[in-house]
Amino acid sequence: MVNLLLRSTLVLALLFGLLFAVGMMAVAYFDLSIWVAVAFALGTLALQYLIGPYIIEWIYKIRWIEVEQVSPELARFIEETCASRELPFPRFGVIDDGNPNAFTFGHYPGDARLVVTRGILELLTPAEVNSVVGHELGHIAHWDFVVMTVAGAVPLLLYLLARFAWGAGRGRKQREKGGGYIALVGLIAYVAYFVSQYIVLLLSRVREYYADRFSGEVTGQPDSLARALIKIAYGLASAPQEGVKKDDTRMVAGRAFGIFDPQVAQALALAGAGTGVVSTAAMTDAMKWDLWNPWAMWYELSSSHPLPAKRIRALEKQTEALNQMPSFSFRAEQPESYWDEFLVDFAINSLPGVGFLVGAGVTVAGVLSGLPLAGAGVGLLTWGAAWWLKRRFVYPRDMSQPRTVSELVSEVKVSRVRAVPGTLRGRIIGKGIPGLYWSEDLVLQDRSGYIVLDYRQPARLWETLFGLLRVDSLIGMKGEARGWFRRTPRPLFELRELELDDGRVIKTYVYPLGEFANYAVLALGVLALVAQAAGLVV
Repeated sequence: MVNLLLRSTLVLALLFGLLFAVGMMAVAYFDLSIWVAVAFALGTLALQYLIGPYIIEWIYKIRWIEVEQVSPELARFIEETCASRELPFPRFGVIDDGNPNAFTFGHYPGDARLVVTRGILELLTPAEVNSVVGHELGHIAHWDFVVMTVAGAVPLLLYLLARFAWGAGRGRKQREKGGGYIALVGLIAYVAYFVSQYIVLLLSRVREYYADRFSGEVTGQPDSLARALIKIAYGLASAPQEGVKKDDTRMVAGRAFGIFDPQVAQALALAGAGTGVVSTAAMTDAMKWDLWNPWAMWYELSSSHPLPAKRIRALEKQTEALNQMPSFSFRAEQPESYWDEFLVDFAINSLPGVGFLVGAGVTVAGVLSGLPLAGAGVGLLTWGAAWWLKRRFVYPRDMSQPRTVSELVSEVKVSRVRAVPGTLRGRIIGKGIPGLYWSEDLVLQDRSGYIVLDYRQPARLWETLFGLLRVDSLIGMKGEARGWFRRTPRPLFELRELELDDGRVIKTYVYPLGEFANYAVLALGVLALVAQAAGLVV
């Protein structure tokens, strides 16, 4: 599950990536010059920039309203900020979903849209809501729509240069000298293309820090944004109590373009949802993974947003610079190194790939030695055994242990590979992607916090249909979720089974299908060895 910004970006990337791929095929087929390809690529990027905001409006359930309908105080804050920074007043929209998030999009400050979800006003104080909106206004003030669009053009152009230089080098090699040099230029351009993608992500993370600082400046309370991040990113936010009527005008700031990356967003709010109190111990436990686990650093390299704990530390420094006392300061001492767990996880994750390569080598050796079935059998068994070992590690079988969200989010020795199995009991409060029609993931809230239930099926269409046809009917229902807690780096609970109190049971089939495929490979390996022993050689 990813947040609004990432999901929007993926949708747009898929749409315009398809257009770009078809266009490049046409350029190659008609043997057009590199300048035609460059013009087409930049034209595709410009088209995405021009119509992207309208596509986002189309795919999300956004209700455009006057800010005063949400909160006169919030409206006054936006007006004062826009006046002091000479910004146009953004168009304001609301997504009716309990999952907290906020985002902004548009072409330039003059036509910016600022969207919040119902979850934020229900979970944050007015000062914290202002700080989140201030962060989004920072993106608008800094022209981040334009900055990131221009930055995104650099990897695209480097990719084109690499492809054309590589192709031209191979062609010239056949005819004259110099082809090797051109191919080398292409190789360097391809390496630069790879590196530039990470530089663009680094730029995006810097812009997030910049927007955080803007929020602290316009509110005069950087600590308010730090508290908001703790609640939203780690799930440490209190939710409205059952039986208490919600005011329909209280809409919220949620989970999208600006406040958090899909991959890093939800770790900071996951541990105080039932009590309304975010304790120092809960905040410390939630931040440990970000600051201590090597996987956090690994994941951040490919993330558009900094890790929440790092943002909170930066806001802490800004708070102290204003001679204010931060609400929270991380002072825990790291008890041990976690690099050994990281290396074990990395090795386990690589097992199937290594097993496949070794198995392929054994198969080839068997064919060359005149024992093709024996080689294939040993190769399949090698691959299957490596795959089996990884699955035993990644999917612990005992999911009966009762867990709470705050307990899970405090785990440091956890990753995408190393999971904590268990059972969560709570209420479904919203979709994983607020406002997205086909969002298949669910958000479960227990007495200690809330977390995304990652719904996975063997086919993407299956997931989409579930999001379109069934998710809305589950919101508000109570039940038990069984599965595996992971960090990617955001905390999520990979769902195996959701048993609702009304008797409905929702199951996912990625795990059993993987088990079947794994044992099928092992069985084929055994059959190949038996066939070789019986002399059944093709």
